[in-house]
Amino acid sequence: MDAFLGPSCFEGRPAAGEAFGGPFAGAASFAGCILFSNQPRETVARLLPPDLELGVNLSPVPDLHPLVFLFGSQTEGSTIFGGITVPLGVAYQELALAVPCVRHRGGRRLHLYVPRMYSSYFPSTWNGRQLYGYGKRMGRMRWQGPMFLLTSEDGELLLHASVATSKRWSSASGSRLPHFDEMRSVFSLPVVGRKPDGAYVCSYFDWDFADAQVRHVDACAVVDQPLVDGLDAGTYPDVSFGSFEVRGMTWRLSWPEACRF
Repeated sequence: MDAFLGPSCFEGRPAAGEAFGGPFAGAASFAGCILFSNQPRETVARLLPPDLELGVNLSPVPDLHPLVFLFGSQTEGSTIFGGITVPLGVAYQELALAVPCVRHRGGRRLHLYVPRMYSSYFPSTWNGRQLYGYGKRMGRMRWQGPMFLLTSEDGELLLHASVATSKRWSSASGSRLPHFDEMRSVFSLPVVGRKPDGAYVCSYFDWDFADAQVRHVDACAVVDQPLVDGLDAGTYPDVSFGSFEVRGMTWRLSWPEACRF
């Protein structure tokens, strides 16, 4: 289960050089962890709505599919109008569950599907749920030593993740860490969300690592309570060299738009 499964492992990947050029709606500085865990395809497929399906896995481990846990802090939040960045001075915590390399049953383009996110900031939660279809909910998040904790607003433990590292930070610009480029390619896919009324909408993440630092970590997520329909409580270990800790990464988010499946 140690194979790192990026878009290059799946049929129907976007054309080489395909990228999103904006416009963007907002930006923040992200510090946190990105954990890739391989799971049986039938397990991951349960997280998808009926119109979406997992991409065909062409790798030597065709019965597996990646599931990504992303968690940390968003700081220096800003909004962008007409290309002008307006600082808002907001900071909050977020956790996202993401399924890479998903496609519409009537299409061929690969997408990143986000069935659930948690945020500690209500405006982010409302926008993410109503406008972007990320299935966002309010939650409380904090670090307790090497452990990241997610609880409901009434204090019920939903998820905890252990993060251990002995590695030094290095510049992310031009990084040669194993699987770093593949990780970036996952989050350059168009992000498909499903609004509360069932409509699909797409958006894009622009992860700018120009001033960021990165290092490998050993991480494991434990889902204490099902976060979304289809996700069982249990342990979700990372793949070899499949978890990254980053800091100082600029995260830009596009305006939502109609999906081009």
